[in-house]
Amino acid sequence: MVIKNKKAKMLKAKRKTPLPYFLTVPAILLFGTFTFFPFAKTILYSFAKISKSGQFEKWVGTVLWEKILGNSETWTIVGATLKFAAVNMVLTFFVALLFALLCVKVCKGNKLYQTLFAIPMAIASSPAAAIWLFIYRQDAGLLNQILGTNIDWLHSENTALLAISVVTAWMHIGHSFLFLMVGFRNVSEDLIEAATLDGAGAWTRTVKVLIPMASPQIFYVVFLNITSAFKSFAQIRLLTGGSFGTKTLVMASYTARNSGNYTYSYIYSIMLFIIIFVVTRIQFMFEKRLVHYQ
Repeated sequence: MVIKNKKAKMLKAKRKTPLPYFLTVPAILLFGTFTFFPFAKTILYSFAKISKSGQFEKWVGTVLWEKILGNSETWTIVGATLKFAAVNMVLTFFVALLFALLCVKVCKGNKLYQTLFAIPMAIASSPAAAIWLFIYRQDAGLLNQILGTNIDWLHSENTALLAISVVTAWMHIGHSFLFLMVGFRNVSEDLIEAATLDGAGAWTRTVKVLIPMASPQIFYVVFLNITSAFKSFAQIRLLTGGSFGTKTLVMASYTARNSGNYTYSYIYSIMLFIIIFVVTRIQFMFEKRLVHYQ
């Protein structure tokens, strides 16, 4: 029996072909060219002085890192970035959760408002910015007309971060709503009926049955919204021109605004990567405790 097992293993080893490895070559080349190589270059060049044309000049070591990390403005921007991500995640998640709960039961005409809830995901950054510029405009803006105020929503440090967070949340609600709705609809009807027979009301069924059973989709939506918020740039640039103060300036926008200063952009990009990496690792630490896979 031992000899037969050895022969079988030898035959399996001989049957192995390089075809699977060959098929991964295009993906490896693409990722290597457009992801891994630029990332490695960013790390190396963060320790060098780079000209305005993007050409390498000389190695400077950790001098620029020390200068940036020792600047209070840097930590103000980091704080604004974390605040922006948190506000965006909360707004997007709870609004999308409410919409998804409204659509759990399939009824006549529900496809209409499902489409309306999901529409923002189909709108590109430029038209979305145009819509919200009209809403937030100081002179005769829709929001100021409704509230009877005269606030410069997009260029005041007291309101700009919240205003941009609302726009970002609105842009992300569509796909968050779809994932949550699918998660809730996949919950077994037997569980819901059993909870109902046990006397559970709508709130208890939602908290004790629907949300725990849809926890994989909820985890994904929270993860997606946080990482998307950290990388948000287009709507910020289009709505504000990058002109609002450091207390409401997020790292992605600051990096783009300093695109002429390559070294600073490299360092801020690495810092943003580290923040996203740490936040995602913290999220995955809680995955086994909070997420229940069926």
